[in-house]
Amino acid sequence: MHNTEPDVVIRTEKLCCQAGHRYLLRDVNWEVKRGQHWVVFGMNGCGKTTLLSIVAGFKKHTQGKLEVLGESYGTDNVLSLRKRIGWVSSSFFDKYYNEESPLKIVLSGLFGTFGPGYDVTDEQVVLAKELLTRLGLGDKIGRPFNMMSKGERQNVLIARALIAKPEILLLDEPGTGLDVFAREAMLSTVRELAEETDVTVIYVTHYPEEILDMFENCMLLKNGRVYAKGKTEELMDTEHLSAFLDYPVQVNKLNGKMQIHLTVHAGISELLQGQGV
Repeated sequence: MHNTEPDVVIRTEKLCCQAGHRYLLRDVNWEVKRGQHWVVFGMNGCGKTTLLSIVAGFKKHTQGKLEVLGESYGTDNVLSLRKRIGWVSSSFFDKYYNEESPLKIVLSGLFGTFGPGYDVTDEQVVLAKELLTRLGLGDKIGRPFNMMSKGERQNVLIARALIAKPEILLLDEPGTGLDVFAREAMLSTVRELAEETDVTVIYVTHYPEEILDMFENCMLLKNGRVYAKGKTEELMDTEHLSAFLDYPVQVNKLNGKMQIHLTVHAGISELLQGQGV
């Protein structure tokens, strides 16, 4: 598949990922243009991480077509394409990194691999250390990855994603497990990158309060399929989200942040009272 539109950086056509008889993704059609910022929203298990790991070149799709930065993945270009795409995913990289130092992990982003190559320059080492310092990890460069907090590990992965100055930045649930301070710092970093660089940002989440106003485009994923895609302000409203979630919700904005209100009454207290507890 050859890209005739140079401003299109991601294009999928009937993209599928099948595991056994189950489809993790089914017939995903999607187009992202250079400089656009997208949020991919959906509940756990809907295929968000699978989609991003395929786009990042770390997982293979089973049917359909994928084009990233004008190319289709092959054995001869997978590493070169990976270097042009920043990929942040704790659920993915936590499976591979354990006692490695943050410095080595960050430098691996230069090669599209899990470890750094042998031809690392002094300038690249300086840049890696500077990125870690700017992300608040200057005094933890030598600490093993598995001895760091969730927020610290997330910042290591962000530094890894940025060191090669990517054209696309893929963020897979970056706020999951972070405390309030760490999440606000992460969101501030994402906003800075989106507003002050040329990178195209794809942000995956199931937390509506993380959807910043810069994410003008939205795709809703449900059970591995595209439920809807379009302008965020049109899709992330009370009517559309209630239908998407199969549950009545109220969508409001407070201080520019989206909030979803729902009432869930499980009847636990009545159950316990009825049992004489």
